[in-house]
Amino acid sequence: MLFDLSARTRCVTSTDDDYPACLRDLSDAPMSFRVVGELPDVSRAIAVVGTRRADDEALDFAYELGRHLALNGWAVVSGGAVGIDRAAHEGAIDGGGQTVAVLPTGLDAAYPRANHDLFARVVEAGCLLTEVEDGTDPQRGRFLTRNRLIAALGRSTVVVQAPARSGALSTARIAQRLGRAVFSVPASPWDSRGSGNLGLLARGARICARPGDVLSETAPGGGSFDPRPTTADEKNHNYSNLSQAEQTILQSIRSRARHPEDLCQRTGIPAFEVQRSILRLLVRGLIEEKPGGRYRRCRPSSKPYSVSYTHLTLPTTLNSWRSR
Repeated sequence: MLFDLSARTRCVTSTDDDYPACLRDLSDAPMSFRVVGELPDVSRAIAVVGTRRADDEALDFAYELGRHLALNGWAVVSGGAVGIDRAAHEGAIDGGGQTVAVLPTGLDAAYPRANHDLFARVVEAGCLLTEVEDGTDPQRGRFLTRNRLIAALGRSTVVVQAPARSGALSTARIAQRLGRAVFSVPASPWDSRGSGNLGLLARGARICARPGDVLSETAPGGGSFDPRPTTADEKNHNYSNLSQAEQTILQSIRSRARHPEDLCQRTGIPAFEVQRSILRLLVRGLIEEKPGGRYRRCRPSSKPYSVSYTHLTLPTTLNSWRSR
């Protein structure tokens, strides 16, 4: 259960000096809202939204986007939901930045419960924000009204992955009406999870293929995306003393999960060395196993792979591949 927030809640009214000016752009701006934590300077904030049922690649993109924005001094605003929202919040936090989670419920029952561990981190790196009174159950309409706050608080809105019917698209529509820039991450035409993104692009949204696309238009001179591990990465994971083979494999699975056979073909490393390197990377918590015998790089906030050296065995999928 989330820790007691009642003693830490602060009410901000429209007459207060720290009431965000950007909210006044809404025709139905809230007269007041409540926060737990520190409300960042939202004049340097970007909204990042998307589906709760995102694939691994979209989650990684949202995480890296949030982290890179934080490294460049931008706060990340999102809805605190599972999926894209969570990944963006985590990226901002791990990047040493600030983040705002706008909730569709009261603070006594912050929704969703599955993200209470995340909310505890958000409060320390930004704030939870809601205009909903305590004791109010989550209702569909409250998610839509919540989205208008996300759109207004962001200088720009980025939709990472969204199907044709998605609350993230309502956030984008509101942002467009407010005159905010809207960015959409291109999707494959056969992937229904990103069909909403393609629709946004067809209606004039700007393309976001990397974090630098958002920074270059939202904050000219903001810099380009650097895919190398940063200090935040190094603080959470240990990259020291990796062999050359391990470094090569780790680089090869940076952007997507890959099967050991694919790694052999891409890197030219012998199968036995790929097997050994995967095991060492698993033990160190740098990669994780995914369905289908594929392996992908862990995000810094991911729970490390737990295994004992004294009972070390090959993962089932890796063992079956080895015996072919």
